[in-house]
Amino acid sequence: MELTPRVHSIPANVPFYTGPLAPNVYLVADGGQGALIDAGFPDDASIRARLDYLRSMPGPSTSARGGSAYGGGSGQALRLADIILTHHHFDHSGGAQRLREATGARICLHRQEERLLADWQADAPLDVELPPERREMAEMARAWRQAAAQATPDRLVEDGDTIRVGEATMEVIHTPGHTAGSICLYLREEGVLFAGDTVLGLGTVAVMPPPHGDMGQYIRSLERLKGYPATLLCPGHGPLVRDVGRKLQELIDHRHQREEQVLAAVAGGRGTVRAMLAEIYPELDSRLEGMARGQLLAHLAKLEGEGRVVRQGGEGEEAVWGLG
Repeated sequence: MELTPRVHSIPANVPFYTGPLAPNVYLVADGGQGALIDAGFPDDASIRARLDYLRSMPGPSTSARGGSAYGGGSGQALRLADIILTHHHFDHSGGAQRLREATGARICLHRQEERLLADWQADAPLDVELPPERREMAEMARAWRQAAAQATPDRLVEDGDTIRVGEATMEVIHTPGHTAGSICLYLREEGVLFAGDTVLGLGTVAVMPPPHGDMGQYIRSLERLKGYPATLLCPGHGPLVRDVGRKLQELIDHRHQREEQVLAAVAGGRGTVRAMLAEIYPELDSRLEGMARGQLLAHLAKLEGEGRVVRQGGEGEEAVWGLG
């Protein structure tokens, strides 16, 4: 589906997805060359949908082509040069290895995500809560996380690096917070911002406490993105965002409002995560309690670092907090 002359979205139906909105995969194409932004899941249907779309795109002339001929007829298919992963989570990286094998494209990833991608057996939290009674979902998630670990990067990118696609240029923006090495990409020629999970089209993304996330860094990343003159934002999940500045400010305001709720709860003597959860999320679906606790702990970690709250005893979710 064409979004702009150079930007396309490549949807795929997956067997199931444990979150409300499936991951988005985008294609930037110019002059017969292309780059994927994220890779989606590694299941057959998802991979087939991505490759079929790539084969439908016009490619460079035979003499200029080089690289992979995965598309069939000489000079007919797009030449995919890069698969750029915004972060290591398996819903964005799981299909990268299969797509690399099919196209010859190189996988690009921020260097701080390399270890997280490879360590698929770690207990790092996922973006979604897996219901314990749905064993098949947990097994599928484990298999997809293992598949993601095979996507060892060919290029490690840093903040400020550029990636060329034909005559177009994408700037790498390091936006830590959701994960340590999360990146966004800014397509300069069209003012398009690819946000990964730093910005969702609907709702807010999970930000865990350190070492798996960082609320302070996340808010600073959102502030930084406001400095780019983007007219279209392509999120990691959900619909496109056209009023980019307003969306970013809404997310910043939401985090500050939640922070004030945490401070009010602590000031009122409700200084445990359990008490805050009951007050701040009174009608929360029980399946989302783990995520909500993580958000509260992330806010508390930020506030503790700023000296606005102090831990008076206990650890983790059992800690008791007071005002600093």
